Amino acid sequence: MKNIRFLILFFYTLPALGHWEEINSTTNNDLIKIEIIDENAFCGGKNGILLKSIDFGNSWTEIATSASGSITDIHFLNTSVGYFTTSNGKIFKTINEGTIWTEQSVHNGSINGIDFKDDSTGIAVGDFGNIFKTEDGGENWINLGSQSIYILNDVSFLNDTLIVAVGATGSYLFSTNSGENWTYKNTNQPETFFTIEKKDSEIGSIVGTNGSYAEFSEHNLSIGDISIIDNDGNWLKDVHFTHKENSYIKTIVVGFKSTVYIENNGWNNWSMDSLNNLNSVHFFNDTIGLACGSNGKIYKTTSGGVPSSIKQIKKIKLNAYPNPVNTTLFFEGNFIDYEATIYNTLGQLILKKVLTENQLDLSHIPKGNYYVKLHSSTNFTIGVFSKK
Repeated sequence: MKNIRFLILFFYTLPALGHWEEINSTTNNDLIKIEIIDENAFCGGKNGILLKSIDFGNSWTEIATSASGSITDIHFLNTSVGYFTTSNGKIFKTINEGTIWTEQSVHNGSINGIDFKDDSTGIAVGDFGNIFKTEDGGENWINLGSQSIYILNDVSFLNDTLIVAVGATGSYLFSTNSGENWTYKNTNQPETFFTIEKKDSEIGSIVGTNGSYAEFSEHNLSIGDISIIDNDGNWLKDVHFTHKENSYIKTIVVGFKSTVYIENNGWNNWSMDSLNNLNSVHFFNDTIGLACGSNGKIYKTTSGGVPSSIKQIKKIKLNAYPNPVNTTLFFEGNFIDYEATIYNTLGQLILKKVLTENQLDLSHIPKGNYYVKLHSSTNFTIGVFSKK
């Protein structure tokens, strides 16, 4: 009953959130990290799932690898060369745009984050405060040992010499000599930090539990005040920046309950889907971006994540028959050119199609209860049906 109430709320709020469109990802596995390089995008998650898009995120295909653990981070140096890390201590590398991946066993525990200064020098971090370094483009990884008692979740080069890693229970480390030596610090606050992202050559932005946002500054080599930007305390999982031609930097943060925060003279927020969590966000440019999360969800925006304008969308009545349905569901009225989306009771997308006639072929979906939404630029309608 709880899922039903949430899903009904989700359908009613979808028209107002049209600036993020759900994309069919071909998987129901939780998606953990998304990476964009030029026009290509990669998305990885549980059970070693790796997806690739070559059309700005409009369609996705699964890439075969030998990964068995969850993919925890993805980083590309250029269109050809990239890396991903896994929860069972592996680092994978590609040199042909993600077609073929070779694996290297680096650690007994999870490796959670990876970043590179250039084509040769990279740092990876993981469980038990372990840090690993390569100086030959990932051909060999040197174990620098445990630098903290806490898990390290992410790492970022702010410039050629300064690297910052963040982790659990307010812990963080930094190196001022490209990872040769590390200094441990702690905010003495309970927040666990999930992600650090380079804002510029002096500042790294950090997000974490309890709706927390903070910044590391090269000026004092410390994390400053921790702000709570999500008053409900939702975990914030990723942060990304877009840069406009006028040098304006826009900050985008995503987190649990599909919350999206965008900084623009203060933080503005939207919730795309309260049934699901968002884990990662990345943009092609200042307008086109992607976000991914649990249950295989991928969303796309072409307006920078915010509505380009406010439209009044009218709810109209839906009469769908027969119910229960065996093969074909008919709609009374004219719904040609409407987009039809069907979800199961878990909120998972089952079908998305633009109608060319006032009916849908449902012969291929399994038995069960479903929700259907039909919408155009001016109208929308929702309903429920059973497949027998």
